[in-house]
This record gives sequence, structure tokens and C-alpha cells, in this order.
Amino acid sequence: MKSGKRYLMYLSGSPTMDLVVVESGAKAKTIQKYFGKNVLVRASNGHVQDLPTSGKDGSKALWSHTESELPNPPWDWTERAERNVGRIISDGKRKKVNRVLLATDPDREGEFIAWRLSEILSEFGEVQRITFNEITESAIRQSLEDAGQVDMNLVDAAKVRRFMDRLIGYRTSRFARSWNLSSMGRVQTPTLGFVVNREKEIIEFVPTPYWAVQALASGIDFRVRFHEKDDPSAWRDEKGKFNAHRTSDSSLANKAYEYLKLEGRLLVSKVRLNSYKRSAKAPFTTDTMLQSAGRRFNWRPSNTMRVAQALYEAGHITYMRTDSTRTSPLSRQKAKEKITTNWGAELIGRGIGGGKQKGSVQDAHEAIRPTNPTVEIPKGLDDSQARLYRLIWSRFIASQMCESEWTSMKIEAKLETFEKVLEGDTKWRVKAGWELAFEGLDKPPITSPPSPQIAEESSLTLDSKDENPNLIEDQTKPPNRYTQHGLVALMKSEGIGRPSTYAATIKKLLDRKYCSDTKGRLKPTDQGFLLWDEVTPFYNSGGDTDGLFSTSFTSRMELDLDKIETGSHNPALVWSDFASSFKNLHEKALEMKKSKPTRRQIEYYGRLASLIPEEELNEILKGEDPFSMDGEKIGEIIDALRKATDGIALPASVKQLSFIENLTSSLEIDEKTACNLVGVESFADLTGGKSGTASLLIGTLKEKTDSAPRKPSPKQINFIKNLAKKAELEEEAACELVGVASYSELSGGRQGTASKLIETLRKRPSK
Repeated sequence: MKSGKRYLMYLSGSPTMDLVVVESGAKAKTIQKYFGKNVLVRASNGHVQDLPTSGKDGSKALWSHTESELPNPPWDWTERAERNVGRIISDGKRKKVNRVLLATDPDREGEFIAWRLSEILSEFGEVQRITFNEITESAIRQSLEDAGQVDMNLVDAAKVRRFMDRLIGYRTSRFARSWNLSSMGRVQTPTLGFVVNREKEIIEFVPTPYWAVQALASGIDFRVRFHEKDDPSAWRDEKGKFNAHRTSDSSLANKAYEYLKLEGRLLVSKVRLNSYKRSAKAPFTTDTMLQSAGRRFNWRPSNTMRVAQALYEAGHITYMRTDSTRTSPLSRQKAKEKITTNWGAELIGRGIGGGKQKGSVQDAHEAIRPTNPTVEIPKGLDDSQARLYRLIWSRFIASQMCESEWTSMKIEAKLETFEKVLEGDTKWRVKAGWELAFEGLDKPPITSPPSPQIAEESSLTLDSKDENPNLIEDQTKPPNRYTQHGLVALMKSEGIGRPSTYAATIKKLLDRKYCSDTKGRLKPTDQGFLLWDEVTPFYNSGGDTDGLFSTSFTSRMELDLDKIETGSHNPALVWSDFASSFKNLHEKALEMKKSKPTRRQIEYYGRLASLIPEEELNEILKGEDPFSMDGEKIGEIIDALRKATDGIALPASVKQLSFIENLTSSLEIDEKTACNLVGVESFADLTGGKSGTASLLIGTLKEKTDSAPRKPSPKQINFIKNLAKKAELEEEAACELVGVASYSELSGGRQGTASKLIETLRKRPSK
């Protein structure tokens, strides 16, 4: 029976029973309303099976394969999936289901889930795959008519991605443990490299001092032009870049400043007007959405993706993991209708978003856009959802509107008593065009020229304000650390990662303590430096293009996966070639590792050596310097020391002591108080190992930490203050809502009073 006919049978109440499986409960709830009572909608709750992580196969890095066939590993249940799928099967049997429709996400991972479900649910007879880019009735109706089979090209791409990540992750992570590091990864490690290399630029930066002079007249910022490019004394920064408005000559800058103060006005010598147009940007892809939300709202990528996921599952926006800027003709037509209604047909432009994408773009589905462009803000959204939806709506609507028109004015002015020219510029919008779609989101622009009119030979009096003119003595600044959304932009430009992995990769770097987020900027930790500077070079000895964790190597792997997805590359050959390349790189890294001791070996040697008399240690070393030994030799020395210290308790490790210090600091207790908990005098007396006093103390302190009330984060407090301001509540009145006297008495965590207050304030109407 054709899917279209079955859809009509749903509406007519005919006695058929289909089982529709999606990933999430929210998505299931949304699409259930588009089906009749003869359709059972259930959620898989994400992945149901994946590569094993426990049992005899859990430690395997790869499985046997040939050049013509991919490995066939045993697929293991994910956490709680077996019980959940069991309930789905039980419900299906009870309802006498005779067809299964797999409606997981329209991408590589969604296809993999559908594939596993197609095998698990095959007992129900007919199993079909349906996909839709938006959760709307029309899209679901069309997907039923187009119902087909699981796309094995997509599945194979997902499989090879897993095999790659498993092989790299397992083998290199084990390698990294010699430095007491937790993991390495195909995408995470080169991404970490961006952060570490930027930090090195900052550390190594040598600033270049400069002087500058500014003056404000008619609201226009004028700067003294000190030098021309061919002037031998022209100022240049540390990279040789010329800047006409800076000088190294302090006397020249002071002279300009004094004359400006003395005269107090400028004589306009030249005015140049220029008209130009600004075009709207294409509808959002995943990376541009993450960047825009990051810049406008200061949102982390993980937060943006969480909010976007909720909007998608509620049926308000199209699928939010995409590289494509393509949009459907119907959506563009609806956008034009909305433009006509809001601002008039004359605001409609040529439109962006038609046609197939070029290059390596994954074009399986559309750009991120509203499912119904005629709705500016859907009902029932919380504050975060409303903000992101409006941004997505504005970006899409703007993409179908005409250009905005602007005029710029560049001005040259002089002083009577000083030979150097001053330069200023301003601009104003003549026609709003697509920018009307962003009204309320963007700061209103200047829409008229300066008044009074500025013309050649006219005179401008300096504005009356403090520090006008302004003498500036400063120096160049190092580059900024990356924001999370800025790192996404770099990942995109370098071709590593994909829409589904941008946010997850950055979160992994933070979770594994390779980076920290300080005031919205990413900074590598000591562990991050250690991984990139000391461990990664073992695998990147081939250089910028051939190293396992080089951006070019990672980018080529991503392109290979994309080509498997489109059917242009043989997945077995791709995997075989990669496994062979990795084997060579890994063996080379292991050989290089033998040439010098690891940090872990050095630390362990030091702990063991401290336990025996110097004479006995010298006898074991036989006059050799342990720090000049290769990895194999110091390993032999460590083995000898272990025998010599058998039965002697090891001192606590550096890692243990560092953890203990962090715990005592958070609990605000001193060393003596902490040590009394395990019956020792000081941290130096603590013993290492799993059964040592250091481990016992860590367990004791963690129990105290877990039971102690947490302080709210600065982010929570700031959010509360903003919500209270919107509700026109003073601190005391706001805190009374959760039974505390002030913000300082709030507790953190998900169950704390700070979280409770946020939810309470969010439900209150803004005044």
C-alpha cells in the first residue's frame, strides 16, 4: 500500500496500525498531533546501539576487515536503551502494529539510529524510513508519500566515523596516559591546537608603543594623520603594518594635542561622499547561527544548540544541523508575503537561498529557517526560545529583501597653526531595506547627515566634553583568546568537525579540563598545553599536512566521510586506507616515545627514589643520569626501584595532592584540619595508591563537598538581577520569593534556591 493512501486511512480511521519512532519525547509529542489514533508514536531517546564499551569487546580499538568489506562489530545497547526499546516492542505487539516508520533526524547519526532500529524492529514486518526537515503537517504528509528504505551510504559514513574515532581515541588516549592525560580525539585534539597556539601568540606577543590624538567635532571622531606610508619614520606595528594615525614621536603627538586645545576648531578642507549598498546575508547554517547567537546574546554553542533543538522539536524551525543555505521555494514565497504585509512589496529583493550548494557543503536539507515565516514569534516560547527564534526569523526574512542603502562621508580638516591633517568619517542609512527585519534586535542607526551641514571651507568647533581633544599613549594589544563561537568559525573555515559536532567538541575540551572558559574566552589549561606541546608532536612529526592531528589531515578525513555519504567513495576502501595510515603513524609515535621518558615516568621515578637511601639508589643507577635516559631505560630503572621499595608505602602523587588542595580550598579548611581526618600531620605524610591515606582523604573531602551547600555561580546571580530588574523587584523582594534575605544567601546547583528563584522570576510578567 502506498504511503499516501495510508495517510488518508489515518484520517478516515481505517483499521491499520503504524509505529512511528523518533529520537525524543518532545519530537514525538509534536508529531503525534498530526496522526490519527491508529498511529503509535514512540521515542528511542537517542541512540539505541553503538560500539561496545564494556565486556570482551569493550576494549577493542578495531575489528577485522578487508578492502571490500567494513568491519562487522557487535553492536551493544546504550544506557537504558534495551529497556526502552523493549517497551516500544511490547506496545507495538499490544497494538498489533503492522508497519514501522523510522522518523529519526535527517542526517548521518539519525540514519544510523534508523538502521539499528530497522534490524531490531524487523519482527513487525514492513519497516520504512521517513525524513522531514521540519516538523509540520505538510512535511510529514510528504514524508509518508516518499517513504523508502534506510540510506546505507549515510549509515556507512556513520560507521566509518565511529571506527575512526574508536581507533584514534582508544590507541592515542592510552598513549596519552603516560602523561597522566585522559584522552585524545580525531577532532578535539586539533581544535585544542587552535586554542593553545593562540595562547602562545598572546604569551610571546611583544607590544609596540604608540601615540595618537583624537578630537570630536559635530559628533564625528577626527584623528590626526601623522605620517604617510613612504615616510621613513612612519609608525608600524610588530608585524610591519602601517597606521597613519599613530606615531612613535611623543613630541609630535603632544604638539598636535596642544594646538588642538589652543584653537578649539577645525577648518574643513575636503569632503568626499560615497553611496553604497549592503546586502542581506544568507539564511543560517549551524555555524553561522552559533556565531550570531554568541555575538548577540553571549551564548555558548551548547546553549544555542539546546534552545534550537527545542524549537525544532516543537515544530517552529527546520532542522538545526546543516551546512546548507538552500531553502524551499514555498518558504521563500511565504517570506515574501510577510514582507509585503509588513513593509510593502517594494521591499522584496532577488532573494537568497535557491539552488544547490557548491563545494564540500552537506546539502541534504535546508538552511535553518522558521517553518512558518508568516509568524514572527510563536506562542508559548520561553525567553531564550523567543530570542533565538526571532533571530532565525529575521535572518531568513532579510534574505528575501532588497538591499539597504547608505551614504558615507570622509572629511579632511586642518588647523591654522599645525601642518598635519585630521581625518574623520561618518555614515547614515538612506534606505532600510532588509535591515527592517532586524528592528528591535539591532541598535537604531543614524538616518540623517550631520547637522549643520558639513562642507569644504566650513568650520567645526570641538564638542564640549571631557578629554576633547584626547592625547592617547598606548601600545598594541595581543590577539584575543577565542570565544566559543569564534572557535566554531575557525573549525568551519579549516574544515574540521561538522554541524553535529561543533558544540560537542568544545564541550569535550572543557569537560576534560583541557580548556577553561574565562569570561567567555577559552584558555588552555596546563593539561591542554601538555597534550598539545608534548604528546601531539609524536603523531604530528609528519608535518602540517601528514600529522594525525594536523588540521589538513582531519579535514581530509571529514571530506572522505562526506563522499561516503554521497556514494562517491567506497567506505571499505576509505576505512582500510585510514587504518593503514593510522597504524604507520601510531607505530612511529611508539618508537619516538622510547627515545625519552614521559612526565609520568619521571614523576613515578621521583616518588620511588625518595623511599630508598642514596647509596642504594646510586647502585641501581650505576652512575647514569635518569633524566638523560630513554624511555625504555628509565622503565628498567623504575622496575628495579619497585622491587627495592616493595612493601614501602608510596608518597601521594602530584595529582592527588593537587586534587586535595582544590577540595580543601573549596571547603575553606586548612591543611592541619584536613590531615586530622585521616590521622596524619601534614600533606607530606600522606601515602599514595588506591589504599593510601591520600585516596582516603580525597574520598572524605568529596563527601563533605557533596553535602555542603554550593554557592550560586556568577552567571546565575547576573541572570537573577536582570530578571528582577525586568519585574521591577528590589533584591529583598525578589529573595523573599524563595525564603532568603539576600542574593548572598542563595544556594547553587540545580536544586538550589538560585535555580528556584530564576524559574519563579521567569514566570512573572515583565513590567
